[in-house]
Amino acid sequence: MGRNLRSTNLLSNLPQLQNLIKRDPRSYEEEFNQQLHHFEASLAIFELKPDEEAKEFGEIINFLSQVARCYPQKSARFPGQLIDLLQKHYPVLNAELRKSIVQALILLRNRGVISNVTVMPLFFTLFRCRDKKLRSMLYSHIVNDVKVANKGKHRDHKLNKSLQSFMYTMVTAADAQDKHGEGAVAAKKSLDVCIELYRKNVWTDAKAVNVIVQACFSPINKIMLTAVQFFLNPLKKSNEGDEDDEDEPTTNGESAGQTKKNRVNFMMIQHQSNINRKTKYRTRVLDKATRIRKREQAKRDGQLPDEEDEDGIVGGKKKGSNGPAVNFDALSLVHDPQSFAEKLFARVHRSATATKRGGSTTDRFEVRLLLLKLISRLIGHHQLQVLAFYPFLQRYLQPHQVDVTQILALLANASHAFTPPDVLQPLIRAVADNFVSDHCAPEVMCAGLNTVRAIAARQPLAVDPDLLNDLVMYRKHKDKGVMMAARSLLVLYRQINPEMLHRRDRGREATMGLISGAPGSTPLGFGEVRAAEGVEGAELLDLPSEDDESMDELEYASALASDLEASDVELEESDAEVDETSDEDEGEDDGLELVSDGSAMSEDESDGSGASEDEGDGSGASEDEDAEPIVNDEGAEPVVKKRVDMMRFLTSEDFARIEKLKRRQRQEGAGRQPKKSKTDDGYSDYSDAEAGSDDEQTGEVDDWAILGDYHSRRRRRKATYEERMDSIRSGREGREKFSSSKAKREKEGRSLSNREKRKTKDFRMISHKRSVVTKGKRKLSQKRRELRQHITKQKKKGF
Repeated sequence: MGRNLRSTNLLSNLPQLQNLIKRDPRSYEEEFNQQLHHFEASLAIFELKPDEEAKEFGEIINFLSQVARCYPQKSARFPGQLIDLLQKHYPVLNAELRKSIVQALILLRNRGVISNVTVMPLFFTLFRCRDKKLRSMLYSHIVNDVKVANKGKHRDHKLNKSLQSFMYTMVTAADAQDKHGEGAVAAKKSLDVCIELYRKNVWTDAKAVNVIVQACFSPINKIMLTAVQFFLNPLKKSNEGDEDDEDEPTTNGESAGQTKKNRVNFMMIQHQSNINRKTKYRTRVLDKATRIRKREQAKRDGQLPDEEDEDGIVGGKKKGSNGPAVNFDALSLVHDPQSFAEKLFARVHRSATATKRGGSTTDRFEVRLLLLKLISRLIGHHQLQVLAFYPFLQRYLQPHQVDVTQILALLANASHAFTPPDVLQPLIRAVADNFVSDHCAPEVMCAGLNTVRAIAARQPLAVDPDLLNDLVMYRKHKDKGVMMAARSLLVLYRQINPEMLHRRDRGREATMGLISGAPGSTPLGFGEVRAAEGVEGAELLDLPSEDDESMDELEYASALASDLEASDVELEESDAEVDETSDEDEGEDDGLELVSDGSAMSEDESDGSGASEDEGDGSGASEDEDAEPIVNDEGAEPVVKKRVDMMRFLTSEDFARIEKLKRRQRQEGAGRQPKKSKTDDGYSDYSDAEAGSDDEQTGEVDDWAILGDYHSRRRRRKATYEERMDSIRSGREGREKFSSSKAKREKEGRSLSNREKRKTKDFRMISHKRSVVTKGKRKLSQKRRELRQHITKQKKKGF
């Protein structure tokens, strides 16, 4: 009787039976068979009315999923029955029961009872359910399961291929184009899974990227913006929040952290701390709210990057890296970037020109701006030809335009070496007319000059010489930001095409390069590429090193100067021609004065020096880089000396030595004067490393670069008290004669005298003194006499 009672209690107490079966499966096999038959009977009854709550049925499913591993043969049909039940009735199932079935399948998958290929398509189908918690659970499981399946060097290509194909069909399905349909929800979550797996370096192949490309053409803004923001910043953590407001999808791409629930009302907390009693808890709450408020303000000002995620990526940038935050790997994997860019631009153009009266849908300006950013990045990265893109941007080139710095930045990003100059010239003229004029604010002028410089760095032929020389004249502007922007434009053209500048603006090195006909001094034409014939600077390895102990300084200098001997002769001949043909009107600016060794000029005359165009073009062709002729003393035929890079492989030490010798040569060329000296226009002549070292031909231009470092909102953090005191103390050095008497005393190590200390004492401390007592007992005649003596002494001024 007692045994039968215990067995009856076990059948009704499933958690206890589950515990006993896990401990001893053989002893409780009969009880498991009873529960399995009970499940099959309940399943047949449940399929008649699948919309019921069926709480007991969910408990049986949970029990069987926990112990199915103990009886693999008898429970072989159990996972298939759950999958069939979900596939048939998932839209009408009760939310709690559906969640229980999904949890059972996840448990069976984690324990290896079923394969991921069997259950993954079902999970993607369940994304169609209007259940936010269920979608969040499925999202986490899919990402983690695929990540585990592709852990390390092992890649489950069968799973990846099947899932990516399934995602492609879900994103491009007909019901995914309906804003209010269930297919749109499933497409959005599938896209989030694909982006998250790319961010975790699991799916980094071209097929996954092109699935996201198809999502960029979705008519639903939420799906389209998610895909576009991925290409703009692939490493930035995507928004995993799943809003259930499918009727009103967000179009501004705001992050989940900007919701009303997470926003801190700092003013209310501060007011409560003022009126309520001070406690430690309220103080901690106020301090935390203050820190959050300061951090948000710093983010808005650009002083802090985005939040760091779990993989150590901060705002699309790895920790400890100094490179650009933009990752172009995803853009490189696009199959047809030309068609991709043209389709995106067609949508932007259609949305910008459409009217609501005609029944067309118009996107917000923020959405169009994101699409324009992606188009410009595609054009710049793949060097595409979308010629209609540039006239379209001209309507936005106004200082009062919203987000004009971003528009100027994407214009610069869309320029490359194969963009026709006649297409860019109207845009550069519009930027110069609207932004660079005396009636504009300094910030506007700085943005215009930086935009012209960024475009010219990619396509130098887009700026005509007259406009260039007009813009360069702003280097004398009173605003420092404008002056720096104009100087950077001047230094850029001194490097890439000095012939477009006036002779007085070319500088010493550019003028010497034009006269000597050095390699690379002649500008490239449109579409022309200078092919490298060897490692640049490899000929410097033949020179002795500065650290060579067997070579003294005199031998090193003579060996270094022998490399420029041929160019020195040409400099002297060109100098003679310049002296003969110089105009009297130009006066001092036309002369070219050579230094004693003929390798450098003085800085005061470098800006005004330069050869004529005929001299720059016909100054003599440079010798072949692969072979350097050496002339013998007897006048015999020159012996060809092979380059070092043609005889052996260069090591990392060789490249480091080449860079060192290049820097030494630049210092030798400018060694007759300080590194920064005042030129004729009153500003320091920046070296190549300071003003011309921007990687604008390959790097990404953002709105901060357009504003410039001087006028941008990126300010230095506030200095601490110790830093401020150190700055004050360093400023006091060498100014002892201006210091106070107290500082002088402290420096000498002495204190005040007793008489001086008495002046600052309280009266009650000295009221009993004899001098004070007798002073109050003086006669009237004595007081009158002392007053007259005081007046007389004041008239004599102490003498």
